[in-house]
Amino acid sequence: MTCNIYKDVSLFNDIEDAGHKAWNRLNIITNLKEDGRAHDAASYLTKLSEADKMGIGLLIMAIKKKGLETVKRELNKGEAAI
Repeated sequence: MTCNIYKDVSLFNDIEDAGHKAWNRLNIITNLKEDGRAHDAASYLTKLSEADKMGIGLLIMAIKKKGLETVKRELNKGEAAI
């Protein structure tokens, strides 16, 4: 079993859906940066696999292409946002 917490935040290893997992992780990274914890955001990324990092990258590209609200809606409907 892998650890699901890094420092004080979840790694979301228990979430099976790749889109929701990437969404949650991207929000954690964004919140850490906004709270002045850029170093913790960078360290958080080191705890993720290359495939997980790719999922976050794909999500960022989808948001840039489709817009935040569209991607959020697709994820909530269970559609493949990424």
